[in-house]
Amino acid sequence: LGTMGVALGFVIGAKLANGERMCIAVDGDGSFNMTFTELKTVAEQNIPVKILILDNESQMMVEYWQRLFHDERYLAVTNTVNPKYGTLADAFNIKNLYCDNQEDLADVMKEFLFADPDKPVLMHARIEKTPCLPLVAPGAPLQDMILEDSDTDYGFDASAAPS
Repeated sequence: LGTMGVALGFVIGAKLANGERMCIAVDGDGSFNMTFTELKTVAEQNIPVKILILDNESQMMVEYWQRLFHDERYLAVTNTVNPKYGTLADAFNIKNLYCDNQEDLADVMKEFLFADPDKPVLMHARIEKTPCLPLVAPGAPLQDMILEDSDTDYGFDASAAPS
């Protein structure tokens, strides 16, 4: 459970605080698009983090919020013009990998995780569009998080959501 747009900054901090441990950011394309400028810091400081972008060309957390709390008034929930993440990483001389099929996934993941332990590596993985769960309704406590996609009335007050 996390907030959009924080994975890259968090993984940089985690790596700086835990130098010998492998630190991995798992980020959706919508979230990564908010902070990819931090690749400059990763490159300049040679911070050996692993960055996994799960690209489904959408902002599923935003879509779910708009579906559940804003009467399905959808706006800015698709990413039809994502950057070329490999080209972006190349611009900073950061090693990058790409996977768009299950057959290659194990080999690409092995390279991503273990081939270059002292260098930053970005992996761009194309994935299917799936629910962004769990999530917590506005004003709800964590123990009432929504865990599955259903048409159930979750008992939240939709008016508590920011407009």
